[in-house]
Amino acid sequence: MILALLLTGFGFAGIPDDVQLAADADKPLELRQEAFGRLHEEPAADSLVAIAKDAQTTPARRWVAVRALGLNTAPAALSALLEFLASDNAPTRIAALAALGERKDKSTAGRVAARLEDKALLVRQAAADALALIGDTRTLPDLGRALADPTGTYRGTSMWVRRHYVEAMGRIGTTEAIRYLAPALEDGDETVVSAAIAGLEKVAGFSYKEGRTQDEEKEAWRRWSKGR
Repeated sequence: MILALLLTGFGFAGIPDDVQLAADADKPLELRQEAFGRLHEEPAADSLVAIAKDAQTTPARRWVAVRALGLNTAPAALSALLEFLASDNAPTRIAALAALGERKDKSTAGRVAARLEDKALLVRQAAADALALIGDTRTLPDLGRALADPTGTYRGTSMWVRRHYVEAMGRIGTTEAIRYLAPALEDGDETVVSAAIAGLEKVAGFSYKEGRTQDEEKEAWRRWSKGR
């Protein structure tokens, strides 16, 4: 058993214990955060990967192990996170995406963007949220395609995940985002429209809200966006 071997390894005995503590919702939050922080130390990476891959690991402990790899600087941590993006387990893919988002490593942006086509909508959301943190303008076309993807609607109803695509565009927040945010003003989902307006406000550095109805505000942003 991998975990049994880890427990006997010199210098690694505390890692499974810290994973267990960080995963225990009944323990005080401060203790859990302290345990999670210790897992970011580079020597912990191999043990965390082994814990995450062990079939006997509980879902809560696997989540902690994968998430902790996000701030672990060991090369093995990054390699494992990219591997976990292809896991058969959706929560593991979500945890890996969240961890990669924390790393803010633009070299991973393409691999993260590929998960915008994941079969699970929660994974797509996690990918969008991670891209918002990574902030790579090269992923704006991927987010635009995700927004237009018909599988983002169900029986004519826009799914919540579409708002996350637009929020990611806005958080990337460069002028390149305007060409994707402006068309979103015409979306039938008001949460998407609101996210587009917020994104345009971030890019422009000002708001059109004061003294305007929402329709007037949208028209002001349409005019502002033209030619940019």
